[in-house]
Amino acid sequence: MVLFRNKAGPIAIDLGSHALRVMQLGSHEGRTRVVAAACHVYPPGERESPPARSQTIEALRGILREKKFTGRKTISALHQQDLLVKSLRLPEMPEAELASAIRFEAIERIPGLDDDAEIRFIPAGPVAGGTQAQLEVIVLAAPATAVRRHLELLRELGLESEGIDALPCAVFRPFESYLRRTEDREQINVFVDMGWSGTQITVTRGDRIAFTKSFSGGGAQFDQLVADSLSVDLARAGELRRSRRAGTAGHCDGHEPTTLVDRATVEAMEAAVRTGLEQLGKEISLCLRYYAVTFRGQRPDTITCVGGEALNTHHLEYLSEVAGLPCRVGFPLRNVACDGAFAKGEEHESMADWTTVVGLALKPAQHPAERVGR
Repeated sequence: MVLFRNKAGPIAIDLGSHALRVMQLGSHEGRTRVVAAACHVYPPGERESPPARSQTIEALRGILREKKFTGRKTISALHQQDLLVKSLRLPEMPEAELASAIRFEAIERIPGLDDDAEIRFIPAGPVAGGTQAQLEVIVLAAPATAVRRHLELLRELGLESEGIDALPCAVFRPFESYLRRTEDREQINVFVDMGWSGTQITVTRGDRIAFTKSFSGGGAQFDQLVADSLSVDLARAGELRRSRRAGTAGHCDGHEPTTLVDRATVEAMEAAVRTGLEQLGKEISLCLRYYAVTFRGQRPDTITCVGGEALNTHHLEYLSEVAGLPCRVGFPLRNVACDGAFAKGEEHESMADWTTVVGLALKPAQHPAERVGR
């Protein structure tokens, strides 16, 4: 499928806590391709959640100056901490009344929202059982101040926002088109975005999102667990963990870790990280249990893991044991030509750590999963 004919799409920007990623898609000879891509990894001492405004602006300016991105229009996403997600249940009602009812309920029931808040929603589906027919919706909301800060940052760089997406939608979008076949309409899938500052768990039915929840566990937590266990600083803990990655040609930082780790250190690291992975596995199980009770859907066969922490095959092996389902790494750029768009050290087999920015870049060609709630 060709997404953009005769021109490049908007510049997609993923404002992560560990790394800033930028991508633009276009077409060439009838095939979707990466026009340009760039990544800036924040030094260990500068990783914040969310990143400091000055760091983001400096990094973006450098990327836009050095790379061949076309135009000034952008697609981006708010940082995870600025996005408020909550599942609500309402009586079934005409679609014309749904948006206003959801907006009223969201402002009443989600702390931090006011009358100016930006609110979108995803109809998750009818709730199973009960005497009264109910519809569950996923509310995606952000305070107006968070949206203004985001737009002001883009304007300071001379960029024009064509859309702000929600992270769960962006993560799912690269895989959505493969779940539209008739036989996949009721298929249940789980996508786990394992980032540095946190993890997003999303359950989908066919090509629709049915449930999503964020969880604080991620790379930062794993680094801290290793640092505490080995009595080293966070930078050293991160270096040691990178040295244990398997099956990865690069991780956006332009070089491979050279540290040789002895067996005793490896065993201590794995034992330390298991605490975080056990918590994550339990969160996944709770999400699946909630979905099964709410919608009485079938159990998924596998868990698709994306994000930077999904590149560690040791993580996925242990997470599979805890969650009771096989965990596999996702490939967001399947059937997309890269043609040397990535710098040395950035491109590797799965590109799972680029999933969010790929989903953002794909948004203009897709029907939006979320609906306007105002």
